[in-house]
Amino acid sequence: MVNSKPMLRSVAGWLKTALELPAVRGLDPDSPELLRVHHELLEQKPFLRSLYRDHYRQLAGLLDGIPRGPIVEIGSGGGFLKEILPAAITTDLHPGPGLDRVMTAERLEFPEASVAAILMLNVFHHLPEPRAFLREAERTLKPGGRAVLIEPAHTWLWKRLFRWFSDEPYDEGSKDWGFRPAGRFTGANVPQAWIVFERDADRFTREFPRLRLRLLRRHTAFLYLLSGGIWYRGLVPSWSYPLFAGLERLAAPALPLTASQTTYVLEKA
Repeated sequence: MVNSKPMLRSVAGWLKTALELPAVRGLDPDSPELLRVHHELLEQKPFLRSLYRDHYRQLAGLLDGIPRGPIVEIGSGGGFLKEILPAAITTDLHPGPGLDRVMTAERLEFPEASVAAILMLNVFHHLPEPRAFLREAERTLKPGGRAVLIEPAHTWLWKRLFRWFSDEPYDEGSKDWGFRPAGRFTGANVPQAWIVFERDADRFTREFPRLRLRLLRRHTAFLYLLSGGIWYRGLVPSWSYPLFAGLERLAAPALPLTASQTTYVLEKA
């Protein structure tokens, strides 16, 4: 039997090269300059911007009932959460457009029990020490406060596609949480949230008894792939976002197999 994997990898590599955006060509993915480029691309790619807006609205919609206090976004990058939550405190590892503060997820510069919510959009799987972040979330959140994370989904479809179209490491069999520290983007384990909150749910509950998993929701099948993300050209015209978003809603019953994203809501007891 002919092994088709090398041919498929070659085709995937050719597509990635052909679709790569000039703005990121040759740019070190861990460079602080990427924050500026990310910000500019979100202005230039309406389809991608619409997807981000929907994600931000989902994050905001999961904050009902939290105590009064700061809402902090970790790993804000070039995003625009403040358009949805103007009072949010945006942070990242490096200064950049629209960022309020520079800090790491493993060392949150807030007093104990002072934060109402922590928001993260595709950041948790880039944390080399997820336990350190979870300890900080447990420390800084007020009782009833929440950490809301949108992360890559470990589904039948996407655990295959991520490996073809993303250079980020994908190790679902990792026995422990975290990985050897590396750069902001190149340091990653794509299914890390699935490992911590689903595969190792009992361990998570034992180690962090005050952080309860209140919600787990699969969503977003192909919208990010169609957008091209921050690295590639979009595959469909910008005006088509409502059309494809509607098609995804119709295909919602298939999301356990096809979702590319999972939202996790942790609430401090």
